[in-house]
Amino acid sequence: MTQRNRYIAKIEGLDGHGKHRSQWMTFSNDLQGALKQYTENVGLDAATQFLRGALIVCPLGPYTDKSVPPMGLGRIVAVQRKKQGFHARPRAQFLMPQRWHGTDDQDIRDALRYVQHDYQYWTRQQIAADLAAWRHKYKLRNAFIHWPRWGMRLVTQWRIWRARRYLDWRAAQRR
Repeated sequence: MTQRNRYIAKIEGLDGHGKHRSQWMTFSNDLQGALKQYTENVGLDAATQFLRGALIVCPLGPYTDKSVPPMGLGRIVAVQRKKQGFHARPRAQFLMPQRWHGTDDQDIRDALRYVQHDYQYWTRQQIAADLAAWRHKYKLRNAFIHWPRWGMRLVTQWRIWRARRYLDWRAAQRR
C-alpha cells in the first residue's frame, strides 16, 4: 500500500478527571485495506464518515518486547487520508456507535466480549471500565458488571509505569 493511502484517526480518550484528550493514530493494515475498498465503492467522504463515533481499542502505554501494553477504548472523532501516517496504531477491534449506544443488554455484553476477547485479565477489565464510562457519558445504562474506573486507572497506571521502567532498564543495558 502506498503512503498516499494511509488513513489516520483522531481518537479521543478518557482520563481520570473527566477531561478528554485526543491523539492521532494510523489505522492497522487490515483496516487500511478495508477503508481503501470502502472508498472505492462509496467515495472518500462516506469512508471518512463511516467510523466517526465508533469506539476502538487503542494502546494506553508503550509496547515492549516482553508484553502488549494496557489497552483501552477511545472514541474516533475524525478520519482523514494523509500521505504519511503516525507511529501509534490502534487495534482493529471497534464498536460502531449503533452497537455501543444500544439498549439490548445481551447485545451490549456480546459487543464487550468481542472487543476484549484476546487480552489478558486486567486489559479486559480496563476495556469494560472504559465502555461503562463512555456509556455513562452519554447517559446510557450499563448492562454488565465492571471494576470502578478509578480502580482500573490505578492498575493501568502501574502497568504503564512498569513497562516504562523496563524500557529504561533495556536502554541502560545497551549503553
